[in-house]
Amino acid sequence: MTYFEKNRPAGSFIAALKDLVTRPREFFAGMPYAVFYGSSLFFASIIIFILTFLAVPAYSLGMLFMLPFTWGAILIGMWMVSGLISWGVRTLSASRLSTANAFQLSAYAFAPMMFVGLSWGGIVAFLWSMFLLWLGLSAHCRISGGRAVAVLAMPVLMVVMIGGSMLFALDHLTIK
Repeated sequence: MTYFEKNRPAGSFIAALKDLVTRPREFFAGMPYAVFYGSSLFFASIIIFILTFLAVPAYSLGMLFMLPFTWGAILIGMWMVSGLISWGVRTLSASRLSTANAFQLSAYAFAPMMFVGLSWGGIVAFLWSMFLLWLGLSAHCRISGGRAVAVLAMPVLMVVMIGGSMLFALDHLTIK
């Protein structure tokens, strides 16, 4: 298995994606433990930049000016989700998962999201990404599939609740 290395990004990015697509269970089961966020942050950043450049034809060139905000918001969101996943694994199982390892799992599982900007690709990319995150949790942490679903339920419910409350607030924010 080839994993992304920040010291040789060109040589390891495509190889890591290939292994992630062709043998995801083995990829996550053999994934080295992350001590720092460096390689995961770099890998996720490449995915975010690819996502942005693939989305530009579907949206507008103005999207490029949003790149720094988009990049920061996605990485902060991934870090927050990683904290919840780490807490969920510690709470629901005997396994230990640091936030850096959870961020690494999230970064690799985020890879399909590079296609989210393509028409009809968003829902497929999201579902594939969630499947990879579930598979990564069950293979890397060696927990059952049901416990992995329970661990993932917390961040998903948080996003749905926050998104729903934002939509509710926007709907009731009429100026009279």
